Amino acid sequence: MKSTGFPAVYTRPEAGTSRWYFFFLAFFLLLLGAVLRVNALDDSPRGDAAVAERYAQWAKEAIERGQWGEALAGLERASDFANVSSDISYLLALARSHENKGRGLVLEALERSLVVNCWNLYRPEAARLLKAENLIDLRAYSQALGELSLVGKGPDEAVLTLKALAALQGDDFHRYMTETLDRYPRESDPVRFFLSYLKNEVMAGRNLEKDDQELLELVIRRLPVLLLKDQELAWMAAPFMRDRDEAKRLVSAYRAVNKPVPASLPIALKLGIIDGETALEELFAARGALDMALLAETWELLDQDETKAVFRRNLSVYSGVITEDADRDGIPESSAEYSGGLLGFYTYDADQDGVPDLTGYFEAGDPLGAQVLIPPDGARGAGLPAEAGRAAVQWERYPAVLEVKLDGVRYIPRPLDFYFSPFTFVELWGSGVLFPRKDILSPPLTRRVLVSQSLKVERPSLEFKGGIEVVELNQGIPVRAREYVGDLMVSETEFLRGRPQIQRVDLDFDGRMETVRHFRHSYRPVELERLWDYDRDIDYTVTVGMDDEL
Repeated sequence: MKSTGFPAVYTRPEAGTSRWYFFFLAFFLLLLGAVLRVNALDDSPRGDAAVAERYAQWAKEAIERGQWGEALAGLERASDFANVSSDISYLLALARSHENKGRGLVLEALERSLVVNCWNLYRPEAARLLKAENLIDLRAYSQALGELSLVGKGPDEAVLTLKALAALQGDDFHRYMTETLDRYPRESDPVRFFLSYLKNEVMAGRNLEKDDQELLELVIRRLPVLLLKDQELAWMAAPFMRDRDEAKRLVSAYRAVNKPVPASLPIALKLGIIDGETALEELFAARGALDMALLAETWELLDQDETKAVFRRNLSVYSGVITEDADRDGIPESSAEYSGGLLGFYTYDADQDGVPDLTGYFEAGDPLGAQVLIPPDGARGAGLPAEAGRAAVQWERYPAVLEVKLDGVRYIPRPLDFYFSPFTFVELWGSGVLFPRKDILSPPLTRRVLVSQSLKVERPSLEFKGGIEVVELNQGIPVRAREYVGDLMVSETEFLRGRPQIQRVDLDFDGRMETVRHFRHSYRPVELERLWDYDRDIDYTVTVGMDDEL
C-alpha cells in the first residue's frame, strides 16, 4: 500500500463521505459562531444589571439605616446604571426627596424609572404614588390624578386622590370621600386628611356643607376604633364634636399617654384642660418649626393680659423657625429663622418646587443680601444664558443695592441709586419680632433691569486668562471697555452708540498698546441687555511701531 503522505494515525475519508463531513463541519462552525455572538451581546447588559442590582440593594440598606446622604451620593454615582434598573432611579428619587434637592429632580428620576421599567426591589406603583405626591405638592392636581388612575386601589392612593380632588374643589370630593370610608373603614389616614380638610374650611370662614356634616358623623361614630391606630385623631376630631364633655375626655386621655404636639394645644386650651401659661410653656418648648397660623390661633385664645405679655416676651427672645402656609396645603411657602428674636435667614418658595424663589440673609434683623431667582427673558450669548439664573444681591443700606452677581458677571450701580426691596415686614403681635414676606408689588429683578441700572459691568476676560473686563455703561449703553490683568490694563475698547469701534491691546504686557483692532460695522439688532456682551468681530488689525503715534 502506497504512502499517502499523511500520518499513519489519520485515515482519509472515503470520497462518498467527504462531502457530508465538510457539510457537518461548516454547520457546526456556523452554529458555534451564532451562539458566541448571542453570548457576546447578552454579557454586557447582564453584567450591568447585576452591578445595578448590587448598587440598589446597598442603597436600600443605607436608607433603612438612616444614612440618606451616603445613599444619595452613591446613587448619583450609579446613575450610569439607570438604563438597566428602575430601582436605581426610584431610590435616587427617594433620596433626593428626603434631602430636599428639589421636586423637579425627584420627578426626573421617577420618570426615568417608569420609562426603563426594569424592576427588582420595587414595583411601578411605588414610583407612580411618589410622582403623584410630588405633583400635588407642585399644585399639578390634574396630572396627579392621571398618575393615580394607573395605580391600583389602596389607602395611599385614596388619600392622594382626596388631596387632589379637595384642591380642585370639584363635586367629586364628597363622593370619593364616602367611597373611601366605606372601602377602608379602619384606616386612619383618610380620616386624618378629612379632619384637616374640615379645619381648613373653618379657618377660611366657610360653613360646613351637609355632605361634610354627614361624613363627620360617620367619622365620630367610628372614632373609638380609629383611635386604636392613631391617637392624634382625638384632638383633631374634638373641635367638631357636639358633646363637649366627650371631647374633653378624649383630649385629656390623649395628653395623658402622649407628648402633645403643638397643633393640639389650642383645643386643649379652648376646652379648659390647660391654662394659658401651660399652653405657652409647651408651645415655645416644642421642637421643630412654629406655624404662623398656630401662633395666631393661640394668641386669640389668650384671655388675660398677663398671658399675652408672656406670649410677647417668649416670642421676643425666640430662637428657631417660624413658617407660613398661605394656602393651607401642608407645605409652607415662607420660612424665617430667628436667633434670640432677631431675624437671620428667610426663604420663599412660591411654586413649592423645593427651589426657593427668594432667600434673604440678615444680621441683627437688617437685610445684608439675598439670592433671587431671575426669570429667563429670551437673552442669548456667552454671558447671558437663556435659562433662569440665581442672582446674589448685596445691599449697601437696604434697599440701596451695592452690587449684584449673576452667572459670573458683576453688576455695579451708582452709590445709593438703585433700590431693590423684595421684602415687607410684619411685626408679630407687638413683640418687636419682624416676620418678612415677599413683596408682591416690588418689580421683579431681571437682566434688563440690572444692565439699565448699572454704572459698570465686570466679568472674566474672554481673551486674557485670569483677567477681568470692566464695561462702563451709560443708561445701559456701553461707552468703554477695559481689560486688566492684575493692576495692568491690557485692553481698551471704545464704543459709538453702543457699538464697538476700535480696540487697543497690549499683547506683550509692556504697558504699551501696540496693537489696534478695528471692528466691522455690522449693525444687527441687539437687545439692551446684550449690548455690553459685544461681538468680537474684527475687520482688520494694525500693529504700531515704537516711534509711531496711535
